[in-house]
Amino acid sequence: MEIQPTEQKKSFLQNDRLLVCSMLAIYGICFLGVVGTVFWGLNRRNQTISTNATATAAIIATEQAKVTATAVARTAEQEKYEYIERFDRITGDWFVGMYERKYGNARITIRDGVYIWNIIDSKSYTQATDFYKDSQIKDFDIYVDSKFVGDSKLGAVCSGFFFRKTDIQWEDGAYIFTICNDSRFEVQYYGKDGWHPITVSGYISVINRSDWNRIEISARGNHFTFTINNTEVFEMTNDRLKRGSLGVFINITEGNPAEIWFDNFGYQSR
Repeated sequence: MEIQPTEQKKSFLQNDRLLVCSMLAIYGICFLGVVGTVFWGLNRRNQTISTNATATAAIIATEQAKVTATAVARTAEQEKYEYIERFDRITGDWFVGMYERKYGNARITIRDGVYIWNIIDSKSYTQATDFYKDSQIKDFDIYVDSKFVGDSKLGAVCSGFFFRKTDIQWEDGAYIFTICNDSRFEVQYYGKDGWHPITVSGYISVINRSDWNRIEISARGNHFTFTINNTEVFEMTNDRLKRGSLGVFINITEGNPAEIWFDNFGYQSR
């Protein structure tokens, strides 16, 4: 048997070691490359997400700033209205006392800067009181803050405005605009043959069920716009009534006690 020289064996072993080391080095470089690529991709993805999130946040912040600016501008304009009632004292402009019992057992007071309607026993009648101005109001802007107090059944209580009501009887015509304690609103016409819904919304998030809501109406001829908490929710063209009185309005179903607060009433003729 031929025996290889020792030097030749060493050469083979050295070559094997070099081959193994080279392969390990290549594998290591490839592994590090893969890991680096993964981390680079994740970092790029996170940077993209962060950039998109920042852009989205900037857009939201801009829109919120616009809404805030609009609300501030609207409030500043309303502070200049010709008549503003903050209900910080009792005057002859607003009814206080016991409401007619045939419409329900209700006590109306002005206390702590709030116009309070405490309806102990409703008989499914509407309840309202006129703004003192006159009964021939035509074009106007009005607003009031309204709040539902207590735990009335959802949908059982609505509050807001009546407007352009004739100075004879309700049956001769009136419009109403109300928000309800289940976060919907209604615009209706009342005439000789009862109620005629113009629009009745579903749930809208802009209405607070247990906090203050600012309700606004703008009337110009036969065109009307309706706003809740600085959001325009409806507009209509309707020529059934040209002029009339206006005031606060409550509609409550029978057997549902409720307490409704009003504050910060403003009126501007146009």
